[in-house]
Amino acid sequence: MRLNLNSGLADIRGKVNQESLTNTCSDEGCTAHLDGMPTKRVVINVEKEFDLRRDNRSRCDRLLFYGHTAKKTFIAVPIELKGGKPRESDVREQLESGLKFATTLAPHPRTSGKTVYVPVLFHERSINWANPRLRQQLLRVNFQGKPVPVLIGRCGGNLAKLLSEAGYL
Repeated sequence: MRLNLNSGLADIRGKVNQESLTNTCSDEGCTAHLDGMPTKRVVINVEKEFDLRRDNRSRCDRLLFYGHTAKKTFIAVPIELKGGKPRESDVREQLESGLKFATTLAPHPRTSGKTVYVPVLFHERSINWANPRLRQQLLRVNFQGKPVPVLIGRCGGNLAKLLSEAGYL
């Protein structure tokens, strides 16, 4: 299947309020730099989008869509930005909500190719684990009945570097 990047991104833009589109990735005193990310992308301020929809569900901060042309896939990246010491349970809830929202926006696989979902957390200080013994394990969220690892970076870090090291860029 051929990746139809322009059509897929236009489809995503058409499903959200134009006021929710942004080119930055910062919130709660935490920034993820987008240097090195593909220029053909959609970044959604999910908090603003949910507010405009009057949707009170838990939400992640940003949602990024871009195409990985070599793998012929769309990449959907729910991003949680935490300036302090995030609670594990809050991060899980917000990223799981972001993943569910991303599925409602992703282009149809028949017309634009497969979508891969990659949750990301940027935080300032270490994670406040519900069970401190799990500290050494990967942070995972449940998505479509499976545990999905969360990519983790520090505030002020580069999202492209994080995604590239994990093979998504």
